[in-house]
Amino acid sequence: MSHPISRHFVTIEGRWGTRQVHYRRAGTGPAVLMLHQSPQSSREFCALMQRWAVHFTVIAPDTPGYGQSDPLATQAPDIDMLAGALAEFVDAIGLHRFGIYGYHTGASIGLWYAVAHPERVSALAANGLAQFSEGECRLMLEKYLPPVIPAWDGSHLAWMWARMREQALFFPWHERSAATRLPFDMPPAAALQAAFMEFLRAGRHYASAYAAAMQARPDAVLGRLRVPLLVTAAAGDPLQAHFPRLQALPADAGTVAAGSREEALAQCLSHLLARRADPCPAPVATRPIAGRPWNRMLHLPAGQLRVRMQTEGHGRPLVVVHDAGKSADTAERLVHGLAGSRSLLLIDLPGHGESDPAGDGGPRLAECAELLRQAIGEAGLDACVVAGQGAGAWVALEASRDRSSRIHALALLDPPFLDEDASARLRAHGLPAIEPQWHGGHLLEAWHMLRDGRLFFPWFERRADHARRVEPDLDEWRLQEELLDLLRAPQAWRNLLAAALDYPAAGALAATSLPLAIGAAADGPWLAASRDAASCHDGSVARQLPAGEARWLPALLEALGSDG
Repeated sequence: MSHPISRHFVTIEGRWGTRQVHYRRAGTGPAVLMLHQSPQSSREFCALMQRWAVHFTVIAPDTPGYGQSDPLATQAPDIDMLAGALAEFVDAIGLHRFGIYGYHTGASIGLWYAVAHPERVSALAANGLAQFSEGECRLMLEKYLPPVIPAWDGSHLAWMWARMREQALFFPWHERSAATRLPFDMPPAAALQAAFMEFLRAGRHYASAYAAAMQARPDAVLGRLRVPLLVTAAAGDPLQAHFPRLQALPADAGTVAAGSREEALAQCLSHLLARRADPCPAPVATRPIAGRPWNRMLHLPAGQLRVRMQTEGHGRPLVVVHDAGKSADTAERLVHGLAGSRSLLLIDLPGHGESDPAGDGGPRLAECAELLRQAIGEAGLDACVVAGQGAGAWVALEASRDRSSRIHALALLDPPFLDEDASARLRAHGLPAIEPQWHGGHLLEAWHMLRDGRLFFPWFERRADHARRVEPDLDEWRLQEELLDLLRAPQAWRNLLAAALDYPAAGALAATSLPLAIGAAADGPWLAASRDAASCHDGSVARQLPAGEARWLPALLEALGSDG
């Protein structure tokens, strides 16, 4: 029996200000927390959550700064701080007494929490509990966690990919010898890609919880533990060698060296089942955050959509639909100049960003349009302006064709007006399948595709007569954000862009009766077509977009006048 995994955001106001924690939830029955390793997220537990959901309500949060959880407002959180952040999380979602399963970094966080709050923890199962010596810790902090700074040529991606490969073969990864060789297969490219993407999600914060766990000293707190504790690790896990270092174990604690990963998990499950926790309350609603966009999961019939919202201001609500291969995160650049003036809703289309994957062959443009209408309704918006960029412009236009929609006006940014020849060239050369390769070369392909898109149009026509005649934005951090977007939508971006090429835009534009503003970049190919489209539709205006993304939507909203 399959147990669906739902995803949620909880808003916390506490020691580190206002922040959000993203978590996954599955099953029914007593509550068990799953705490992940670094630099991963709760995503790594999806398969295990399905298995254990038969016995428990499993709650798996993303550690602060990882996955989709906000980082703590401190430069270098220690293990006490991470345990304190966990305490704020369990209070915020209403847990009372629960079991904890922690893996590596998660085991350390769970131990510190259990020491501080024994009355809240029925049992703690630690799968790999680190106790490094001072010398090991010093070397690990120096060598294991170097900062990763995006390079203009994408060379940092090759380094990161090689590090993922090396980490699967050696521990520590930077000490390559027979003594440090691990007894594991090299993971397949898809598994390396999943781990690599968690590095990208964590970004500048990837080392924070890692470093905290490396510096933690379990022997300093184990004597105060009053919770049943099992410490295990599978054969080949380097932390199995740390068992003898765990001195002063309390009476209700023990270590078990497991022969395999499955045996370690079975030991942990048995330990947690023997000490039942309290039932888990229903999920709490996500509270808004004042002054900035915040995350929310919308639970729709077709799946879960991640949205970013801001519910302040008195202007007409604005909904933003990103381009193929982008997300609400990068679309947020478009609304920087509008913060506080109106309610905002930025959605991740199906298969993009942090929304659920699209169905087979999706996302279809009509499916995206229907989910957009549902998202607007679920968010409680009415009479809103919908802005779509690129392929998202046609999603917005299609959604507006349903007269029962809550859309009042449209703002279309760089909608792709392509003739038959241009569409054919884009289909033939502009939709590469960027699939994980064992050597990581696909990452450089994606990086240079995105970078060339800032220099040429289309990106694959790398000739002087196709050069973009504007000051290029080649900021490496922004390119890395867009790379993550592209990798999060491996097939969806190609399907959506292909659907946009087939969309009967002329007929849809002629049929709409809504106020409409169309904007196109000065150096782009759509400016003349945008003006032609606007001239054929009463109540429409076309604008050349000003320099700077943050100025685009204000320009189109101004053009809409009272309708914007």
